[in-house]
Amino acid sequence: MLLKDLLKGVKIIKSTGNLETDIKGIGINSKKIGNGFLFCAIPGFKKDGHDFAGEAILNGASALLVQKGVKIENPRDVAVIISEDTRKELAVLSANFYKNPSQKLTLCGITGTNGKTTTVFLTDSILRASGKKTSFITTIYAEMDSEPMHFDRTTPESPELNDFFYRSVARGVNAACMEVSSHSIDLHRVSHLNFDYFAFTNLTQDHLDYHETMERYFEVKSRLFLPGFRKIFGGKGSVLNIDDPYGKTLLERTDLDVMTCSIKQESANIKAANAVSSIDGIEMDLVLSKIPESINNRIKGVKKIRIKSALCGDFNICNIMTAAGLGIFCGADPDEIAAGVRALEGVPGRFEKISLGGRYAIIDYAHTPDGLYNVLKTARSLLKPGAKLICVFGCGGDRDSGKRKIMGAVAARLADFSIITSDNPRTEDPGKIIEMITEGFTDNNCRSYEIEADRKKAIDAALSGTGENDIVMIAGKGHEDYQEFSGKRIHFSDREVVLEWKSRP
Repeated sequence: MLLKDLLKGVKIIKSTGNLETDIKGIGINSKKIGNGFLFCAIPGFKKDGHDFAGEAILNGASALLVQKGVKIENPRDVAVIISEDTRKELAVLSANFYKNPSQKLTLCGITGTNGKTTTVFLTDSILRASGKKTSFITTIYAEMDSEPMHFDRTTPESPELNDFFYRSVARGVNAACMEVSSHSIDLHRVSHLNFDYFAFTNLTQDHLDYHETMERYFEVKSRLFLPGFRKIFGGKGSVLNIDDPYGKTLLERTDLDVMTCSIKQESANIKAANAVSSIDGIEMDLVLSKIPESINNRIKGVKKIRIKSALCGDFNICNIMTAAGLGIFCGADPDEIAAGVRALEGVPGRFEKISLGGRYAIIDYAHTPDGLYNVLKTARSLLKPGAKLICVFGCGGDRDSGKRKIMGAVAARLADFSIITSDNPRTEDPGKIIEMITEGFTDNNCRSYEIEADRKKAIDAALSGTGENDIVMIAGKGHEDYQEFSGKRIHFSDREVVLEWKSRP
């Protein structure tokens, strides 16, 4: 693509060099730049891409997009374009280079603090049950037309996203869904994707190391639903969980067509009724009422959908309702919604149950106070009389330290016994993190805990201490297969530790 065409819609302060240059690729990592590429210099949190512009030129870059002057040797007269915000303009470049692939499929974006991953898996399953060819992106992994693949972060950078959807369309994919993190919204990774439908699950304390306040966190999430951002994100309809107060606020502010879902609110368009949840799963009715006229024909006047799912807990009832709403927007009929929910047997690291012969280990990604509360509350509701609930958890380093004491208090109130351990300490002292967690126990006059910083030993101790019908909740890392210590990653999987323990004679 000619550079002048690639720059359509980009706000340029100044440019030098040949704008007729043929650009063969775009990127932000100087080491991955090839001949004929455009290198976009992004100011990062730890490193500044402008410092690597020279390396990008040596690797073959034909053009640079920068937001300040760069002193470089430019022997090949590389084109240099200066803009006010390279990260923001990167999203425009990416959509241009890949010819706006998201416009060629139905795209759903799921945002919120908890439940995004499971809701994506459920939505994808419903879309496939309705006959669509699909791709999806989650924290765990992505799939392109059933082929698994992995990205470095929850929501990839805009060039990777557009490339993913470009290749999906080339394979005949006609529907896709993805998690949309607050970072990806604020850092413009999802700008200029053409979303059709959005869903909001809930909002609880997380990422305050980045956003600083809940008000700021919500403001970023809400952009997807507000009329002032429609040209940036697209959007026609939304599914909102109005059991969450932030969901109610979005209902008042959004310009999108809305379907609401709720366990508690009679006014909701999708409600759960006759719900029975056990360790084996959920059975319930989805009651549909006052579905907007614009989409009412898609459900053929049906007022109730009988749901059977292998998933457990009230939070998964909410996730199922949300996915059903997205399914209705995307044209799935009631039978297809029921079949899609039934087909999903589980999600790796999301209330993942492992039977241990009369007792269970449950592995979950819960790493926020609300997430831990929900999984422990659900696990307690599944306990048989006389059985105990044991919790193994820690908190990540270099992240929102304010939630550590709160999570300790949650475990103190809901678990019969807890083992406090390491999560991903990163550059922090694991002992200091654990010390902050224990404050939540002491403030609740709870001594039903022990400390074991070695996560494998902590899990082994919890499993070895179980009796008949006990449940061990292993929270915080879920699907992750690593631990981070002082800038290094080591292989570690909660699931592998449990299975190894189970296999012992």
